[in-house]
Amino acid sequence: MAGIGITAQGEQWLREMDTFRANPTAYLVGKRMDEEGFVLDVLQALYSDELSNTMKVQLLGLLQEKCGVLLNTNTSVEQTVGSLTGIFQQAAVDTAGFFKGQVLVAITTMLIARDQLVKQPQLVGEFLNTLLEVVSKVNSGPDQVLRGVACECLREMEMSYPGVLMRKVGHLYAMCQTENTYVGQSYMMLFVSVLKNAMQSIMQETEVTEKTQLSELLAGRVEPFKPICLPDKVDSNTFPLLQRERDETSGADTKGLESKELKSVISVVVEHLPLLTSAGKAFVLRQLISCVDMSPDLSASTFKSQFLNHVATTDIGLLHTVLQLKSQFGPDLLSDVDEDLLLRRLLTFANHPCVAVLQRLLCWHWILHYTTDKQTSGEVIPARLYGPLVSQLFPQVFDHMTEMVTKLRAVSLYYATNTPPDSSLQVLIDSLVCVQKSVQQGVEGQSAQVLFQALFQYYRQHHSPALAAEIQRLLLDVVLFHPKFVAHTIDLLDSVEELTPDSPMPVEILGALVNHTVKSSPRDVIADLEHYMMILEKAASMTQIDPKPSVLYLLTLLQITPLCEEGSWHRGHALLSVCAAVMRNHPTTHYFKEMGDVLYTMLTLYDDLDVRDQARLYYTLLTNLSFDKLSSLLAVSADTRAHTATSLTKLVTGGSTFPPAAPVVQITQPLLKLTRVPEDPTTMLKLEGAEEVLIHEKDLLSAYLGRIQASTYQPAIHMKYYLHFDTEADPDYIRLYALVLHVETNNKYVQVKDTYVSCISREDSVKPENGYKTVTLSFQPLEPVPTQFIISCEFSTEDGKTCAGHLPVLQLVFRDLFLPLPVPGGQKLQLFQQLWEHIHLQQQQAAGDSQENAPENGCVESVCCLTVGSEAVDGMLRRELGPFLVKQEDEEHLIGILLPPRTHLLMKVKTTDSAAVITMATDNWRILPLVNSYLHGLEKSGA
Repeated sequence: MAGIGITAQGEQWLREMDTFRANPTAYLVGKRMDEEGFVLDVLQALYSDELSNTMKVQLLGLLQEKCGVLLNTNTSVEQTVGSLTGIFQQAAVDTAGFFKGQVLVAITTMLIARDQLVKQPQLVGEFLNTLLEVVSKVNSGPDQVLRGVACECLREMEMSYPGVLMRKVGHLYAMCQTENTYVGQSYMMLFVSVLKNAMQSIMQETEVTEKTQLSELLAGRVEPFKPICLPDKVDSNTFPLLQRERDETSGADTKGLESKELKSVISVVVEHLPLLTSAGKAFVLRQLISCVDMSPDLSASTFKSQFLNHVATTDIGLLHTVLQLKSQFGPDLLSDVDEDLLLRRLLTFANHPCVAVLQRLLCWHWILHYTTDKQTSGEVIPARLYGPLVSQLFPQVFDHMTEMVTKLRAVSLYYATNTPPDSSLQVLIDSLVCVQKSVQQGVEGQSAQVLFQALFQYYRQHHSPALAAEIQRLLLDVVLFHPKFVAHTIDLLDSVEELTPDSPMPVEILGALVNHTVKSSPRDVIADLEHYMMILEKAASMTQIDPKPSVLYLLTLLQITPLCEEGSWHRGHALLSVCAAVMRNHPTTHYFKEMGDVLYTMLTLYDDLDVRDQARLYYTLLTNLSFDKLSSLLAVSADTRAHTATSLTKLVTGGSTFPPAAPVVQITQPLLKLTRVPEDPTTMLKLEGAEEVLIHEKDLLSAYLGRIQASTYQPAIHMKYYLHFDTEADPDYIRLYALVLHVETNNKYVQVKDTYVSCISREDSVKPENGYKTVTLSFQPLEPVPTQFIISCEFSTEDGKTCAGHLPVLQLVFRDLFLPLPVPGGQKLQLFQQLWEHIHLQQQQAAGDSQENAPENGCVESVCCLTVGSEAVDGMLRRELGPFLVKQEDEEHLIGILLPPRTHLLMKVKTTDSAAVITMATDNWRILPLVNSYLHGLEKSGA
């Protein structure tokens, strides 16, 4: 993950940032620090010379991203901004210009996100003065990037607090004219933003004073550029976000906007537009549109040349700026020829295959809202769209599905307003051919959605009996051959019924589908039973359709097909849903005997307890209640089924008011703790999947390696812990129920399964001792490296609250990964010797390769010397590595260790009176630093 040139401290910060971003709360709890402590660590790293500017920029990005979490108080914001300002002043422009710019961006983000202009206006004023100081160095060469960033920061402040830079507009205008580098675009964008907000502020003032005259502001005679002068009292209404519609501004007081200087300013800005990029040009034009719209002395013809220059642009931003010109000024700016040209350009852009789908959809949105008549609401096809242009409305085979929906909607709108009823029927149906063929072949997904959406759009726009008959024919053709489209059909019929409640189309279509279903062989229906049951259930909601054939067909299904023996829960409830719909909408006298047979068969023969219970309930209701009571009990529509349980409960208990579920309580103080159970060498836990299996001596090494390299070989280390209350735990938590322990793992370990504890109390787990609550966690390493795990827990308290919290970080050290060789004791020595020889040969074969070409898990031998006497070595081996001793003699000890998943560590220990020489062999050279640290740790501890 680390890039070239990143130091060890930089790599550590990359890991810390990833962990913090994943779960800030868990990270802070695991580190036992608060937000201010973490911010202090970040600021110290930013001051450090050991980190590169690239890494510091990433730390600044973390502060920007999480400032809402880390900076909770005004004091923390002030201290952080002060530190970052100091960093900004100390950094050199020529070597850290980009970094200095990011510092400005970070401070701007914090001040705006925490709304410090209202809470600490002096702090914001000081920062604005710093930005103004940077911006004032016009045409300065070394800090061009920094000046551009400062302009963007000022623009962001102006957009968040409109009018804060209002009295600097004249100075900014002069800078725009003076700046002759590429940063001039940033100056221009800042200036037009301030100009627009200044004009809006002047319009809303009740009394126009001399200092608020726009002419005075543009002349720069109101106040100097530095420092900034903020009001004595700043609140949320001092710099409100303003956005006035054109109709509102037409009646406003525009006396302060009458200025000859404004005409000159607009002319200069328009002249500079060719020097800007497409994005900058689009932004400046949008601001100028608002300025011209507010000014009584400016004409829309100011933008005529810009319209002609950009109407044929291929840049989507500029094109939509041109459309905004048309929407804002309409006939004041564009002639009929211009509007025709723009509409043709839109159609070309919307159908061009090289344009991205989302951009084409945006163009279609403009086409459907092209009419600027304020009295027209919704989508309308422009009256100028006629003749050959109509052909561009029809979808093509290679159009995106979402684009097809929009085009079909446009086709429907055009023929609904420009042709007599029924005359365009065939054209509308033919336009569906792009999606109709695929749906008729059984293709699901977006094709089906587009077809049914288009059919409903046609019906809503036209209401033609001939069109309804054509839609009915098409739906029956699709559903009878592909029952999986029943859900789409029912959704369409529901929409039609809601739109036109008196329409006979839903009843006719459902009647035809029911007739087809009850005449079909049960064995043909069984494969798509759920879909056919949806048809019968929907038909049962129609009082015009006789339910008796449907009920008889249900009885036939139960008698002929193996539904009862299979006992499918889903299919059983699909049948019961039909029964409930029938009993809810039709008098029981029409089907009493047949329905009783169906329910009795299910409650006695169906092989699912839940289905039998619900069938028994329906059978009891059918035989004991009148139709009126039965209907009122089951009167729940398909979209409010969630209330059925409440209705039934109300009938039994007389009330249906349930308190809302309480939110999960987050516990920040330590509550529970895991303490390692001391390991007993005589009863070591074996690793899962690595039983000691006797292997034939002739094939010992090859058979052993083949067994551990198999995919079924998945060793896991089982660690036993005491689960007990922390000494600083809140005494109010005495007994916890339904406790779930969740272990967050990294990419070096397989995800640990959650551990469930039914109940834990202070009496049973007050301290980590024998006889108290224990849990076993199974860790499955993917690489033999130590690590730490973040443990979270969820539980319920005695008063019914659900709580969540974190346990102290769980450490898994290198020694915890040691496991004995998984062969019987009689074969350990032979396997040790053969493994050593195997590693030695593999190292010799790779000796000719360069270090760059060495394999990731190479076989190597190494030596480590410990200044420990022979007696101390004997004691160390017995206490620390006793279970792994393969052979023990006076002068040499052999130790064989398996590190999951498939790494071996072999050691030969030779002792003298004052030292011990340990020769090691391993098939994974990456573990050598860990082994060396472990052995020297034993040496220092005097083991």
